[in-house]
Amino acid sequence: MPKVANDAPLEERWIVAELNSTAARVSTALANYRYDDAANIIYQFFWGSFCDWYLEIVKLRLDFNAKGDVNATTGAVLEEYKETRAALTTLVSVFEAALRLLSPFMPFLTEELWHALYDGNPPAKSIALTRYPQAAETIDDDALNAMALVQNLIVEIRTLRKEIGVEERANTPVEIRTELIYQELFGKSSAIVERLARASEIRFVPKISAGLASHSTPNFDVAVVYERSIDVPAERERLTRDIAKYEKGLAAAERQLGNESFLAKAPSNIVEGLKKQESETRALLEKARAALNALPSA
Repeated sequence: MPKVANDAPLEERWIVAELNSTAARVSTALANYRYDDAANIIYQFFWGSFCDWYLEIVKLRLDFNAKGDVNATTGAVLEEYKETRAALTTLVSVFEAALRLLSPFMPFLTEELWHALYDGNPPAKSIALTRYPQAAETIDDDALNAMALVQNLIVEIRTLRKEIGVEERANTPVEIRTELIYQELFGKSSAIVERLARASEIRFVPKISAGLASHSTPNFDVAVVYERSIDVPAERERLTRDIAKYEKGLAAAERQLGNESFLAKAPSNIVEGLKKQESETRALLEKARAALNALPSA
């Protein structure tokens, strides 16, 4: 399985962690004769994580204009070429491992691609004779969690852009209100967010500017800065729907947490998860109410 350094870019650590997580889940599914589950897990990784996300992100690192010039004094390869080479190495390694994962389910296609990847000179006669990918003993959960937050931010920005009618190719500034720990993460990942969400600038603010359509999550609030004024009635309707949904979810969680019989019988992890859900729903409800109150009157 591919390996990356601890100080490698987030997307490299993430895709390798995703690959290891996928391999572990596939092994469990196969051990339980759940071939349909195994195929679906591989599909989600290959087309979701690898193609939809990683291939778009890694383009930021693949600077093929770098000539690989060597410093005349030290003989060292230029730093920008090292970054491109490292990204390309991870890309190819993950793709090769993904082909081996997919091989039992699509033997003929993966065989052709695998031979082409090695330019007709593979390390074995057939991909079927290679070792099936096995997960590493430890998986980088920090990278998985960090990228999940970045992906969530990108999805929220894309949704907001669609809601307020931003032109497909237009790049727009975004405002983000969040804790310092997430500001650091989003700041380091700004190039990823800007590329995948068409954000021209990321602004960290103590409060989202009035008049901007925004979305709230348990970890951040985000708004797209766009000249077109928001449709106040439509935004009021959306926020009203959200408030009703959050109130319903909060009431359901409070009923369960107030049920002594349920608390006595339920596993601790279920109770903790319910408490977390209740806390997050309450926070989203408060944000939605504040956003509704901040809208200009009709």
